[in-house]
Amino acid sequence: MSQQDGSLFKVDVSSEEAAAKTLTPQTRVKAIDTFREQGTLWLSGCFDQKLIENVAATCRKKYLNLDKKELRKRDAIVGNRRYMITVNIKKPFNNPGLYANPILLTLLHELLSSHCRIASFGVVVALPGADEQPIHLDHPPLFEDETVSDGLPAYAITVVIPLVNMIPEMGATAIWPGSHRAKDRLETLQRLMQEADFSNAHHPLTTLGDAYLMDYRLIHAGRANDSDQVRPILYSVYSRPWFRDGFNFGSQPAVQIGKKQLARVPPEHQGLFRR
Repeated sequence: MSQQDGSLFKVDVSSEEAAAKTLTPQTRVKAIDTFREQGTLWLSGCFDQKLIENVAATCRKKYLNLDKKELRKRDAIVGNRRYMITVNIKKPFNNPGLYANPILLTLLHELLSSHCRIASFGVVVALPGADEQPIHLDHPPLFEDETVSDGLPAYAITVVIPLVNMIPEMGATAIWPGSHRAKDRLETLQRLMQEADFSNAHHPLTTLGDAYLMDYRLIHAGRANDSDQVRPILYSVYSRPWFRDGFNFGSQPAVQIGKKQLARVPPEHQGLFRR
């Protein structure tokens, strides 16, 4: 695996900032500038670790013990021994500290819109022995003219919250910083796919409480899980209000939250789930 560890796009949230649930102006500007330039941002320590431990325990109990037949029947296959599961948003997932983390939401409002929506919410599981994912984009370009698509501000951002402490053997996400706006981006993607070339990729080795953001145009891929442990990550895609992802969710819902659970969402955050 490449030795590039993601420090290029890492911004540390101090214990004081985490306790206050807000970034200092200097940290906020650094985070915004890093994301806009690199198309990705690793926020270290932005989530409450106990909350993430609780989410991880629930995932293990409800989803990670499903056999492969059940996973194939109900959820999308996104690679060899790799599954995308739309989780039912109820306790502990129905927690504003998770889907409306104030540090994260402040950045998303500036990068997307104060009226941004949760476009999808779930878990991706890489089982032991999972192969490397094909190098890819999360969504095709919005316009055929590549110069138009690449010149746009972000329209959707994937927020990844790893549910284990990442080690290289588990297969961290390979990220190509700056690829969201790179010249000849699609040609670069095609070459990387054909050659399976990870030599210039960065691999953030996160710990519980960290998260990383990826512009929907960013080139990335999950690495092979060569460990004996399941590698689960929680993901939530936040988007501008007009965006709908019809590419990744043909066979399963993008967001799953019932009326009773929606009623438990604080009024100031219900707009995140408005379709």
